[in-house]
Amino acid sequence: MVSISYFYRKINALAHTDDSDLLKNVFRQNCPSCGGKIQYSAEKQKLLCDYCGYTEDFDRSNENVVENPLHTAMHQAQMQVPEQIGKKVFDCTNCGSKFMVESDEVKVNCGFCGSVNVNEEAFDHQYIKPSGIIPFVIPRRRAEEQFKKWIKQGWFHPNKLKRLAVMNDLHGIYIPFWTFDADTMSRWSGEAGHYYYVNKTVRINGQMQTQRVRKIRWERRSGTLDHFFDDVLVVASKGLNQREINKIFPYRLDEIVNYNPRLMLGWEGEIYSIELDKAHQIGDQIIDQKIRAMCRGQLGGDEQRYLKIQTQKQGETFKHVILPLWISSYKYRDKVYHFTINGQTGRVGGKKPISPWKVAFVVFLCILFILAAVLLGEFGG
Repeated sequence: MVSISYFYRKINALAHTDDSDLLKNVFRQNCPSCGGKIQYSAEKQKLLCDYCGYTEDFDRSNENVVENPLHTAMHQAQMQVPEQIGKKVFDCTNCGSKFMVESDEVKVNCGFCGSVNVNEEAFDHQYIKPSGIIPFVIPRRRAEEQFKKWIKQGWFHPNKLKRLAVMNDLHGIYIPFWTFDADTMSRWSGEAGHYYYVNKTVRINGQMQTQRVRKIRWERRSGTLDHFFDDVLVVASKGLNQREINKIFPYRLDEIVNYNPRLMLGWEGEIYSIELDKAHQIGDQIIDQKIRAMCRGQLGGDEQRYLKIQTQKQGETFKHVILPLWISSYKYRDKVYHFTINGQTGRVGGKKPISPWKVAFVVFLCILFILAAVLLGEFGG
């Protein structure tokens, strides 16, 4: 059975340099009551010692979660050098994911693509530190329940899937994201087509019949659209594409708190492999697609053509945040399917096999329906 063997170590991948000494202690933080290991509990939503049950709350303030000027940050940012906290950055040469490992790590498997072809040489890179984090809310037990519920949904999937799908190792991972804000002003123009119908007499099988024919009346229109985009989320991991991650949106970003490395104790975490400038391009595309959809809504009509849009973006800002994600795979008929679970809301996204027999059955029913309609039409004529 193929499983996702995640390489992430229980580290704070994105802390800034000034806290390096503190972080060394955080990674080895002991329980003040019994000396056991402290880690963050999603079930209790507190720091917890599994040995004696000691719990400790965390600071839920968010005054540091602020928007940063985008273009300035592309040149100036608070940075860190991973090696200063005893870690090294490795780069998967197959899928491009970047992650931290202990400095004495020799061989690392990439969990996103399963490749062992990683760069054995640590490289120097400076990272923009995160400003906020959403702690895990969904514990492992509930994530497994969400998977069992999700795997049973959908009529077009094989019936045996509910019984045969076996979930591999489930990993709770903090995933890096960028958020983008922009104030947009758009001018649009295009043509809206409105349907209308006329009666037309035609000869069918030697007989004259009246048919209702649809036509389109085109109307030229133009207008403006002003819209503020707030917190457009772009995943910063090359191991997960934006389309995959969209399936588990939204995150409740109003619950974000100041970035605190202690919330990552006992969990895995990836550092971003999509830089700010590349992520901004993706964010721009998302914004442009939404603007186009809104302009189409203003244009109206039953059909549209020649839609042109000119957009100006102002006041662009960004944040770097860390969000919780459960990720794993399951095996069905010797094929592996990946899925993800929102670590805050429990929403599941992933791929499931399609039953060719069920698809063929629906197609067969559609053909029968069309044939019946044709025969009834001829019989009625």
